[in-house]
Amino acid sequence: MKTTFWSLIVISPNSPSLHKIRISGKALLILAGAFMLAFCTTVFLLLMFPRIEINDIDRSRLAAENQVLRIENKNLTVGMHKLDSKLSRMEGRSQEVAALMQAD
Repeated sequence: MKTTFWSLIVISPNSPSLHKIRISGKALLILAGAFMLAFCTTVFLLLMFPRIEINDIDRSRLAAENQVLRIENKNLTVGMHKLDSKLSRMEGRSQEVAALMQAD
């Protein structure tokens, strides 16, 4: 019989059978080693390729661009509302013309 360090019992809601997973001490050490290797690799890569620092000039340029884009979006929204109102007036006039043509 295998010596186990840790056991996990999985109960599936759709199946009446049970699944028992046994993890030995050696397998747990391998999993911990793989985790540490992945963690150390991630830290090493983050140290080798640090984040790009944005200076104040670039930050202010981006803020100005964002402000310009917000103003353009508001102007487009106002333009769309004006076009909607013109379209509704034109539809009303076309209905009046159609009603006048049917009356004659």
